[in-house]
Amino acid sequence: MNKRGSMAIAAAALILAVAMVFAAGAAEQPKQEKFSFSIVTGGTGGVWYPLGGAIGGVIGKNVPDTEATSEATTAAIDNMKLLGAGKAGMAFAYDYHVGWANDGKVPGIPAKHNIRLVMGFYEQPLHIVTKEGTGIASVMQLKGKRVSVGAPNSGTEEQADYVLKALGIDWNKDIKKEKLGAGESVSALKDGKIDAFFWSGAVPTASIIDMASTPGTRMVLLPVGGETAEKIIKVNPGVFHKTIFQKGSYSGVDRDIEAIAITAVLQALDTFPEDRLYRILQAIFDHKAELAAVWKGANALTPQKAVGQVTPDALKYLHPGARKFFKEKGVLK
Repeated sequence: MNKRGSMAIAAAALILAVAMVFAAGAAEQPKQEKFSFSIVTGGTGGVWYPLGGAIGGVIGKNVPDTEATSEATTAAIDNMKLLGAGKAGMAFAYDYHVGWANDGKVPGIPAKHNIRLVMGFYEQPLHIVTKEGTGIASVMQLKGKRVSVGAPNSGTEEQADYVLKALGIDWNKDIKKEKLGAGESVSALKDGKIDAFFWSGAVPTASIIDMASTPGTRMVLLPVGGETAEKIIKVNPGVFHKTIFQKGSYSGVDRDIEAIAITAVLQALDTFPEDRLYRILQAIFDHKAELAAVWKGANALTPQKAVGQVTPDALKYLHPGARKFFKEKGVLK
């Protein structure tokens, strides 16, 4: 064999050896493990449960090796307990809960938890719902009436407690208290089993649409404004802000109605993997149309709104993966 042939064989052998080394190295690279978690939401009659399901669908289709399922709960406080106990990966709650969790101030959860903000979703007005014929035209006229204050351990129950206490109403003495979720409350009000109910939820909420659209019944949203709103906000600093139910937000709402509200947010523990959370936010904002199928507000959601509508105290605890995402979008420094 001539010299040129020998060199060609040697070169081929070298290329083959290098290829085998790279192949062996690739084989040794561990495949990313499947990361599965639940998103704890709320009752099936509210917005959080279907929204959590839609987010889970977006994650499963667009974030590699990651899947999330929506789990129905009694909502915010229950969600915080499950998240703090490590029984959920993400949780819907309210912006003021983030700071409170880190300070150990969440009702029923004495221990401090390293909960982090993922993003804000929407303003959530407090609906105080009755119907014509009950004789109730203001919050103070709930005294002596049969009132549902929300499902046990829900954000609705928590906020109803704040409102009633701020106004000097003892829910154990001054009203006939029921603890029902949104759908159950609507059914009970339709059937005359209660006179009014509280509901903290997005506008519009399916159960409230059902109530407002009931033939032969005129739904009434009680206004919370002026001195009443000022008193509630003063007694509960950092919780509520003023807003309105806009004219036309529900059937029969023929004028703007003053109200108070909080902001619904998604949370995770500080141990949630940073890169996955970053990718989850990318998927959510790249596929908002899929969320809009269950929550119309998704179309108007922007990175600016996702951080701009939450309290400064909540932003202090923004998850690192979320901070990276929102910085890249130019809405954080």
